Amino acid sequence: MMADTIFCSFNVKGLNTPEKCSQVCRLLHRHQVGVALLQETHFRQNHVPRLSHHIYSQWFHSPSPSSASKGVSVAVHRNLSFTLCTSKTDPEGRFLFIKGTIGSQIYTNGNMYAPNVRQLEWLADVIDYFMDFAEGCIILGGGTNLVADPSRDSSSTSKSPSSGNSRRLVVKLKSHALADTWRSFYPQGRDYSFFSHPHQTYHRLDYLFVPSNQLHLCITTQIGSITLSDHAPVFLKYSLQGLPRQSKKWRLNCTLLDSEPQVQKIAASLKEYFALNTSPEISNGIRWKAHKLVVRGHLIALSAHIARVRRAKIDALHTRIQTLEAKHKKSSSPQVLAQRTEARNELQALLNVYSAKAFLSSQCKYYAHGNKSTKLLFAQIRKRKAKSFITRIKSIQATDL
Repeated sequence: MMADTIFCSFNVKGLNTPEKCSQVCRLLHRHQVGVALLQETHFRQNHVPRLSHHIYSQWFHSPSPSSASKGVSVAVHRNLSFTLCTSKTDPEGRFLFIKGTIGSQIYTNGNMYAPNVRQLEWLADVIDYFMDFAEGCIILGGGTNLVADPSRDSSSTSKSPSSGNSRRLVVKLKSHALADTWRSFYPQGRDYSFFSHPHQTYHRLDYLFVPSNQLHLCITTQIGSITLSDHAPVFLKYSLQGLPRQSKKWRLNCTLLDSEPQVQKIAASLKEYFALNTSPEISNGIRWKAHKLVVRGHLIALSAHIARVRRAKIDALHTRIQTLEAKHKKSSSPQVLAQRTEARNELQALLNVYSAKAFLSSQCKYYAHGNKSTKLLFAQIRKRKAKSFITRIKSIQATDL
C-alpha cells in the first residue's frame, strides 16, 4: 500500500524559544508535513533544548559549535514510523544527513545550509559527500544562498556576478542526476522563497532535490508564504509506503473554561441532560456515567467550532499575505509591503494563542508531576547532577590535588 507524506524545507531564522518552536510546529502540522528540514535553528553545541512536541516526536540536530547563527535540524511526525539507521553531522552545524527505514524502504534525507561566501565550493563538497552516503529513496533540501537560475529565480533585473557559479551548480546537480523538484513542476514559473529588505528583491534560495529517476514519486510542490521568518517554506508531496494509523486520546481543552459564555453553554447542556433523563427506570450510576459522554460530546463540538473559526481567520490571513506577496513581487510598492507587514503582525497575534496554550500545558505538566518520582523528576535531577559534578580539586596554590 502507498501513502503520501509531505517534506518541507524551511529556514526558520531561530528556533530556540518555546513560542517560536510552537509556532513553527503548528505551521508544519497545518500543512500536514511529515518530515521537516529546518535551517538556521541557532542551536549551539551543548545547548540544544530537548524538544518534545506532541506532534513532532523525533528530532535530529546538527548544532553550531560556537555562534548562534547556524544549526540545522530534522523533525519527523509522530505518525511517520521512521527508524534511524545512521546519520552524519557537520562540526560547523551546516548539514545533517539521516538514513533510516519507513516500513521496508530505506530513506535518506539531507538538510544543508550553505554559507554566504564561497557557496559553490561548499555545495559541491557537501553534495558529493551526501551522494556517497545516500541510499534508497533520496531527498536533499535546504538553503543554497545561491540561485540556480538568475534569470528566473530572482526578481532583480541587474546581471548577477554569481551567474557563473549558478551554472556550475546546475552542472554539479546534473552530474549526480539530482532534479530541482519545484522547477521540474514549473519549468517556466517564477516564484521566490526569500525577500531581501535592504535590496528590495526576491530570490529562490530554498530547494528540495530528488534523483531524476524518483521524480515519479513526487506528486505536487509549492512555495509557501513568508510569515514566521524572512524565508518561505517549500513543500513537496511525496509517495511512500503506507503508515500505520494511531489511535487518538481525547483530553479536555482547559481554555474552554476561561470564557464565561462557553461555561454557560456547558452548564445549560448539563441542565438539559439531567432534565430529560429523570426516568426512575434508569439508575443514578448509569445516568452519571452517560452524562460524561454527553458533556464530552458538547465539549468536543465547542472546541471544534472555536478551532474552525480561528483556523478560518488564519487561512484568510495566509491567503491575504500570499496575495500581497504576489503583488509586491511584481510592483515592489512600499504601500503593499506595509499592508503585508500588518497582515503578518495580525497572524503573529493569532498564533500566540497556540503558544500560550502550549505554555499552559507545560505548566500543568510540571505542576502535576514535578514533585513525584516520574521520568520528569529524574530528568531534572540528572541535569542538576551533571552540572554539579566535580571534575577536579585545586589547592590554595592552584595545583591539582
